[in-house]
Amino acid sequence: MTRHRTASARSTGPRSWPILLLFLSFLAFGIPGAAQGTPAPDQTGGAPPPATGAADRGGPPSARTNAVTIADPAELVVWNRPIVTLRAKIDNVTPAERVGRASQELAALRQEEPTGEAVAVPAQLGALQGYFIEIDNRQIFGLLPQDVDPLQRETLEQAAIAAAGRLNAALRVRAEQRSLPMILRSFGLASLATAVLVLMILGIVWLRRLTLRQLTALSRGNAITVAGIDLRPYSRATGTAVVKALGVAAQLVCVYLWLAFVLLQFSYTRPWGEGLGIWLISLLGEFSHAILSAVPGLFTVAIIFIMTRFVADLVKGFFKRVEAGWLRVHWLEAETARATRRLVIVLLWLFALTVAYPYIPGSQTDAFKGISVLAGLMLSLGAAGFINQVMSGFVVVYSRSVRTGEFVEVGAIQGTVTEVGMLATKLVTATREEVTIPNAVFVTSSLTNFSRHADAAHGSTIGTTVTIGYDAPWRQVQAMLIMSAERTRAIRRQPKPRVVQRNLDDFYVEYRLLFAIDHPETQLFVLSELHGHIQDVFNEHGVQILSPHFNSQPAEPVVVPEVDWHRPPAPPPVEQPETAPAKSPSIPPRD
Repeated sequence: MTRHRTASARSTGPRSWPILLLFLSFLAFGIPGAAQGTPAPDQTGGAPPPATGAADRGGPPSARTNAVTIADPAELVVWNRPIVTLRAKIDNVTPAERVGRASQELAALRQEEPTGEAVAVPAQLGALQGYFIEIDNRQIFGLLPQDVDPLQRETLEQAAIAAAGRLNAALRVRAEQRSLPMILRSFGLASLATAVLVLMILGIVWLRRLTLRQLTALSRGNAITVAGIDLRPYSRATGTAVVKALGVAAQLVCVYLWLAFVLLQFSYTRPWGEGLGIWLISLLGEFSHAILSAVPGLFTVAIIFIMTRFVADLVKGFFKRVEAGWLRVHWLEAETARATRRLVIVLLWLFALTVAYPYIPGSQTDAFKGISVLAGLMLSLGAAGFINQVMSGFVVVYSRSVRTGEFVEVGAIQGTVTEVGMLATKLVTATREEVTIPNAVFVTSSLTNFSRHADAAHGSTIGTTVTIGYDAPWRQVQAMLIMSAERTRAIRRQPKPRVVQRNLDDFYVEYRLLFAIDHPETQLFVLSELHGHIQDVFNEHGVQILSPHFNSQPAEPVVVPEVDWHRPPAPPPVEQPETAPAKSPSIPPRD
């Protein structure tokens, strides 16, 4: 058997387990044994079983052993440091049992105070070749080709030498922890780091309070208003939340660094401290790499944003000039310029977003795509009513059915149009009430525009309706209605008021008085005055404003005698000149 040894000096010192246990308990970490692994199922009382062969000690099999298979791996850990991972099952000895027996060998070796170091010793037994890891000629564990990780691309010899080196390093660190000066140094540095942590936390708290006082003082200064809203309470609340969040984040970073530093000072917890440091460095590296990788895309997005903003300003200036009447183009009216401006700017920004989307950092990730799909689905389901209102707004604007300042009647609502928006149209009634009508309702309702065709020569024509029984002469009714209109001050004399008979119902006649006024928005008050005059005139002439209904046929016909056809205030009949009766056209005889 050929032996290959790797040796280095190893120092020993007094045992320091009680002190180390006290400190690690303070850090709330449990202390495993000096050598960790999965114990063998047949382990009793902590004493190693008698060795019956190389396979029983986790080493290469003897000449009588031929069954070597791959089983669930088990890792040998010494002083919180991984040494080797065993994968081969030798006969009935699993990797976990091999690790447990190696741990027992290390525990027994520790009591003997070994002076040598771990070495990798090749062994050729029968048809199998492997390595023993020995200390002072004591076999700790063995390695077979099946124990080597195929993904590491290393030979069995390299794996054995590396395992021996890791075992020597773990034993050396364990020996260092027994040194009283090393323990005192570790405790001293940990105490100093704790004092620095306390000072840093106190400094962060003081700086946070100072910043909050400055924010409060600034919020009491001049008002910051946007659209008539004072933003000081909102800015103070936002600033306070940001400062507190930054303070908590800074404290957490300090605690993280303190914990990593303290763990690095003690041999047993040093791997944990190194893990925390590696994770932090890796996180900072990934964050920096992500920022640097996003710079070109962000630069492209910024260029697209600047160019779009420039074009949007040009478009806005053009449409505002058309809207104000400073510029006239044949394809665009001033009334539709505002809506067209908004539509073009929205389409422009949507186009810019489409172009810039591939350059947004993270836009190609599955998470970003999932959020985009979810946002699109929510927008599709929740914006149906919104899109309906917007499209109805386009119909209202581009049909030019109403304009700002016109007096209209929508359904049963009359008022002056004050705003034609993309979502709703606002009216102000004669009683100074503002009514908001959704554009979808505006489009589907009947619309009467009293101002569109009104001019200085003819005014705006409106009317009122009365129903009178057949026993009242229609000439008299028409004359009384005309007289009532002439008594109303706001009714124009030209064009003259006129009366039309709209319906001949079963029991009454429907008369409609048409007249013109200068200001259609005052028709509520004009009609009120007119209705008063109608009642007065009808009372003066003894005519009832009544719509009779008969349950049975009257005894006498409900007619007006010819002598009463022109009762006042109807004008008297005009004498018609006598004329010769017209001759009937002669019909030529048939042949």
